[in-house]
Amino acid sequence: MAYIPLIARVDSLPPLPESVILLEKLFSHGDPDIDDLVKIITLDPLLTADILARVNAPYYGFSKKIVSILQAVTLFGSTQVRAIILSSSIQKSFDIDLAPYAISTSDFSKISTMQSELVFQWYMVINIDMAREITPIAFLMEIGKILLAKDILQKEKKEAFLLDLEKYENIAHLESIYTMMSTAEVSALIFKQLHLNDNFSESMKYLDNEKEIPEAIKETVFALQVVRTAVNIKEQLTEESIANAIELLAQNSYSTDTFKRVALRLQRRYME
Repeated sequence: MAYIPLIARVDSLPPLPESVILLEKLFSHGDPDIDDLVKIITLDPLLTADILARVNAPYYGFSKKIVSILQAVTLFGSTQVRAIILSSSIQKSFDIDLAPYAISTSDFSKISTMQSELVFQWYMVINIDMAREITPIAFLMEIGKILLAKDILQKEKKEAFLLDLEKYENIAHLESIYTMMSTAEVSALIFKQLHLNDNFSESMKYLDNEKEIPEAIKETVFALQVVRTAVNIKEQLTEESIANAIELLAQNSYSTDTFKRVALRLQRRYME
């Protein structure tokens, strides 16, 4: 059952900026020309400043400051830059307080980055087109937590939720107990409201759903489930979370070698 106040908040979201809409049109035709991508971004000074602030975050670990959009696109690639742009633009629509999940805004950004990097590096070996399709969805799939946290805070149930968060392994189930909706369900509504590619909302709709997943998005949904198992708000590339993700792959007859290699490489990087 959908929770009416959450739906109302999603319905009141402002549209994406014109520059972001233009960028999404560019990506709808495939991997864009770098010059076209850079041109659209640099025509929006606020977007340019925000991207440069984000790519210079400490967890990326660059020794020298990134000072231009061309440099950012060259280092990160167009797929990751697209994910950063969408995340930045959507988050600006919210007052963010993730206290019910015991994480800061910086923690949230880092987790989203780890999820997108994991799926991108994993799928670049398997299917480059799928990597480009799934990466921005992975970067944004936890966005619904912002509205769920707001609802929990307004109900003055933060402390109770935090206590239960330590006990529950299934975070989506806990969210549903407190708000009648899960992160994935709210994210699906957000993506639909903002008129993003249908794969964004459809993938979220089935992420926690036990119903038969449509064949066209089955691989995307499963990849997101694996990534979320390895990286989530409670565990980020721990020995246990990586093992659980590998077990999920094995149970569904997927190869585990590439995923394990990428997960361990990222684990070492983020532990440095």
